[in-house]
Amino acid sequence: MMDTLSRFFGERLTAIRGFRMRQYILRAVTALATLLALYYLASEVPFTAKEFYSDARLLAILLLSALLFVLLLLVSSDRAVGLALFGVLLVWFYVASAKSGDYFLAFGLTAVLAAVVYFADVRPLHIPLREGWLWAAVAVLLLFMTLYIGVLTALSYRNHWAPTYDFGIFAQMFHYMKETGQCLTTCERDGLLSHFAVHFSPIYYLLLPIYALIPTPETLLVMQGLIVASGLVPLVLLCRRHGLSRGVTLALAAVYALYPAMIESNFFYLHENCFLAPCILWLFWFMERGELIPILLASFLTLIIKEDAAVYVAVIGLYYLAARKKPRNGLIVLLLAVVYFLTVTKLMGKYGLGIMSDSRYGDYIYDGGGLFTVIKAVLQNPLYAVRQIFREEKLLFLLQMLLPLAFLPLAIRRPERLLLLIPLLLVNMMTSYVYQYNIGFQYVYGSAAILLYLAVANLSEMKEGMRVRAVLISLLAAVLIFGAGPAQRYGGVENYIAAKDERIAMDEALAMIPEDADVAATTFLVTNLSARRVVYELETTKHASEVDYIVIDRRYDTDAYFRIYEADPDLTCIFYEPGLVAIYQRVK
Repeated sequence: MMDTLSRFFGERLTAIRGFRMRQYILRAVTALATLLALYYLASEVPFTAKEFYSDARLLAILLLSALLFVLLLLVSSDRAVGLALFGVLLVWFYVASAKSGDYFLAFGLTAVLAAVVYFADVRPLHIPLREGWLWAAVAVLLLFMTLYIGVLTALSYRNHWAPTYDFGIFAQMFHYMKETGQCLTTCERDGLLSHFAVHFSPIYYLLLPIYALIPTPETLLVMQGLIVASGLVPLVLLCRRHGLSRGVTLALAAVYALYPAMIESNFFYLHENCFLAPCILWLFWFMERGELIPILLASFLTLIIKEDAAVYVAVIGLYYLAARKKPRNGLIVLLLAVVYFLTVTKLMGKYGLGIMSDSRYGDYIYDGGGLFTVIKAVLQNPLYAVRQIFREEKLLFLLQMLLPLAFLPLAIRRPERLLLLIPLLLVNMMTSYVYQYNIGFQYVYGSAAILLYLAVANLSEMKEGMRVRAVLISLLAAVLIFGAGPAQRYGGVENYIAAKDERIAMDEALAMIPEDADVAATTFLVTNLSARRVVYELETTKHASEVDYIVIDRRYDTDAYFRIYEADPDLTCIFYEPGLVAIYQRVK
């Protein structure tokens, strides 16, 4: 036994003497990082607080790091030590990102991990993966996205925290669709109106059969999660068509499942834009295959999502026309998008409320014109457009969109692919409408889908070693940024459990209102009262004097409304619970 140990230590001492400086540095960094990570994870004090610092603890960390360094010298495999360092940093950085909820911290930690990956030996990451296992993993990711989005948003709705805008309007619209077949609402514009007068979105009818079977708002939220998650299928097909390995394909699928642009806006509840992610990726897939009938079907489905979806379809058609990849198909798609957009916007201007170009691009409309004035303004004054794009408040948005993809969409070698950046610039960056450059809202699905296609296409032209490094950096960035953003939504589970008594009391109170009664309610209670012919948002309605019931949420400051209706002689209070809700019935 002693002879064996003696030989072992003798051999290790000889090996250690032959170490190069980088091998000593690798083990020293691994030892120090491990002790710092353990200290961080064990500490109950935030790392941003002065109390986090302690000379005694620093001495202990240094001494224990030195001991661990000595032990790591006995490990002969640099690869094993490197993987250990990588694992320690990943756990430490993810926990830090998730605890802080700070995107900029996640960005900085991503840069550190990217440096580690860049200099690391990535050969061990070439893991053989069967096609069946790839699709099984994709199915797990699809289920994860569906449940994460659907369940957490449904819990928020069940806790009565889903506002009129933008869920009460759609919850009532689907109630009307089920009863009448029409997309009608009373709370969207304070009067009975078709949603198509505001946005032309026939795609909603695809959800109607499922809603008719399970007619609850929760159904819509879970279906939205499934719709967004279904984009994984065309993404994986595109990866395989572009020759990416199964391992790289799975990594990109995981990036999609964690991508804040695909998750965060769902927590602003239901929007037709959610269809953009899968429909655009399917359109790319069929364009790559060159089959005209599926191309037309995918184009049509994308166009009927919303009137401005024509921008994405037109740009994709223009790209394939410029790339000379079956340019006839590209020309057909481009013309179809232009004709559709002109037709729908003309009809909306005549029979609806028109498109919202003034509120979104008013800075460019100098002559009182419409959307085409924006095009003229950019051509005449491109510097103004550049100034609008590169503003401080938009840089965070750009990092949230591009860093989880390791900036791969910008690694363009073929100039025609620059055309695919038009939607990101036009829809998200040129606008003065703050919600269009915020990943917490619905305007990012289309641009995100195109950026994912660009990532796939650009990855396919890289050398194998760089490709693996790039996709690994992308995955790590997605993990850390998910921790700083979407992972924070998991707190909704704790909120749901904690609010059990309040939720039950609110449900019992709202159940006192007859289903056929006309109601005006404060914003967070409209959705829960939406399965009726007339419901208005109390904060914005002019019809409060006409309804049968007034409902005031008292969980937050609604004193102004409470005082008005408490003193109204035409109303009688049928339920009041301080800090919960007040319900008034009209008696005259």
